[in-house]
Amino acid sequence: MRKSNDFDGGIDFMSMKSNQTSSKLNVLNTPKIFTILVDDVVVIKNKIVVNIGQIVLRGQVLALGYKNIAPMHSPASGLITQITNEEFKFFSNKRYSVINIQSDGKDRWINRTPIHNYKDLSVNKIIQFIYNAGIVGLGGAGFLSSKKLKYSIKKVHTLVVNAAESEPYVTSDDCLMQNFATEIVQGCQIVMWILKIKFVLIAIEDDKHLAYIKVHDAINHLSGFEIRKIKKKYPSGSSKQLIKTLFDQEIPSGKHSIHLGIILFNVATIFSIKRAILNGEPLTERIVTLSDKDALYQKNFLVRIGTPVKHILLENNINFKSNSIILGGPITGFIVDNVNFPILKTSNSVLFLKSSLLKYELEQPCIRCTMCSRACPMNLLPEQLYFYSKSRDHDKSKEYSIQECIECGICEQVCPSNIPLLTYFRKEKLKINKIILKENLSTKFKKLFLSRQSRLRSLESINENIILSNSILDKKFEENLILDKKIENLITNKSQNIRKVELEAAINRAKQKQKLNKCLIDRQ
Repeated sequence: MRKSNDFDGGIDFMSMKSNQTSSKLNVLNTPKIFTILVDDVVVIKNKIVVNIGQIVLRGQVLALGYKNIAPMHSPASGLITQITNEEFKFFSNKRYSVINIQSDGKDRWINRTPIHNYKDLSVNKIIQFIYNAGIVGLGGAGFLSSKKLKYSIKKVHTLVVNAAESEPYVTSDDCLMQNFATEIVQGCQIVMWILKIKFVLIAIEDDKHLAYIKVHDAINHLSGFEIRKIKKKYPSGSSKQLIKTLFDQEIPSGKHSIHLGIILFNVATIFSIKRAILNGEPLTERIVTLSDKDALYQKNFLVRIGTPVKHILLENNINFKSNSIILGGPITGFIVDNVNFPILKTSNSVLFLKSSLLKYELEQPCIRCTMCSRACPMNLLPEQLYFYSKSRDHDKSKEYSIQECIECGICEQVCPSNIPLLTYFRKEKLKINKIILKENLSTKFKKLFLSRQSRLRSLESINENIILSNSILDKKFEENLILDKKIENLITNKSQNIRKVELEAAINRAKQKQKLNKCLIDRQ
């Protein structure tokens, strides 16, 4: 198989990463109050299983999952102090239920049940354990890992471990590999056993020298494992670009790498799968990079899910009032306007920079320079998509494949007119998704209506048949009655005739007897 080792478009940002600082894993003191966000869909389905005033242990389920939403677990032992409902406009414009937990500082776990003999259990049971542990894709997508595994059974031959964190400043995966390489390999072996995969390819960017050495040493004597360095280039961590780089294959539009026989997992997700099975631990913490704009202050911390951003900053003596905070990478992350916002399962970085450095350049008209098109790694035409998005020409947006946009934000970075292209595209995709959802619902309701009409027609037909059938039966019943009457008459007539014959015979016998008696008398 030919390997391209590159993909079209993309951009090579300055790394803003330090191998020295990414080696050490720091432990953050636990906050007094944790904030857990629960998707409102779960709340609608009454899946929150704790109440205010309840004592909980670390790892205890707070909210059950629902469809594509993973269960949420308590990151510490303590007391449920508040359950509210809140909307975070800067995050997703969605409402969430917010569960506040006051830590008791004792960090008492639930009874954990490690499964060392996982090969003795069924595949479905192991996948269910992964679901129960709340494991989702930690690379940013947040997709349910259990669902991905279930869908991949008997469909894939290769596991790709995505360790390419191409955004500047972020070194959490780098730190993970340097400190937990053996456990990552164990996580790979669990996935290999579930999907009966024989080949694992671990992709690491060529600037992660120490991580490469650690992982290389961990797989050195294992068969079926390969590690490969890929060029440091944004967005090499995107699944489509990574498959193109590693296998020189393109994922078809609207499809997934699974259709090529390849399953991708972020390296942190693999690690959390290992912890869920071999340690019996639900997902309650992850590694987060804390960095400033110049990367002079760059550290990696093991942070509990639900830790407020404000706590991380205060623990590191960072003045959050004079800094702007970006949660996630500087390109795809979002500016946090509420420092009480918590670390999520998909949060891999907290970047702080002086508020004065965040300059909002005035949007200028597009000059058709096509720089965005040349940089787009998906070979789209962002300048066209911009015009269609702005004019709300949804059909044209779809025709120019806006749904294929991976939201890497490169177009926005290279635009000389300071057009917030990513914002336009996200809004347009959201509108198109709503239209598609509306159309699907309309189709669904139409189908249900037609189905109901069909059922009603069938019911009417059945009733008509019953009436017809009853009338036939009634007629037959009447005919049978007439027939029975005729038979009865015949029998009656027959009986009368028989009796008449018998009477005549009796009279004849009596007459003959009289004659016989008279003859006997005469002889005497």
